[in-house]
Amino acid sequence: MDIERMVGVLGALVISAAQAIYILNCVRRKITPSVLSWFGWSCLMGTSLVSQIVHKGWQWSMTGIASSAVGCLTIAAVAWFSGNFAFKRGDLAFLLAGLACVGIYVCSDDSWVTTIFAIVADALLGVPTIVKAWRLPDLERSVAWVLGVVSAALSLSICVGHSFIYVLFPAYLLLFNGSMAGLTWGRRR
Repeated sequence: MDIERMVGVLGALVISAAQAIYILNCVRRKITPSVLSWFGWSCLMGTSLVSQIVHKGWQWSMTGIASSAVGCLTIAAVAWFSGNFAFKRGDLAFLLAGLACVGIYVCSDDSWVTTIFAIVADALLGVPTIVKAWRLPDLERSVAWVLGVVSAALSLSICVGHSFIYVLFPAYLLLFNGSMAGLTWGRRR
């Protein structure tokens, strides 16, 4: 249990560092966050955290999710109040679809259904950010995505021995952050 706690806290520290770097990049106008994606992710992470604690109890692999909920909201707020954010009307459709998935997530008592819908909602909320990274990689290039991969890998490492359901979301986050890192760092400028 002590190893899980240490790895969980380390994962939370890594994702917090990633989000702090992302915020600094936003303030310095090196990147332009999709404000709806970050706000939606904050709602999703907060909902996910509360639901998992209520249904399954606290697991140290959730420490990164708790840090993410706070960090995503902070990123959305900093982007909004600094006036440095990306917003397209089409992004609203992804936010609404993501929030609909959050609604299903909240209303369901089946942990498999809620986990799958959490992943779908997160992916839908991420579409504007992925599209922007594809089209304008410089506006999303940040070491924060690489640190997100590290944090997800740490969360995955402490899922060993627990129900497979705990593996799904960290595995998805590893894929998402890895894709963002590849899109923004792997492509030629």
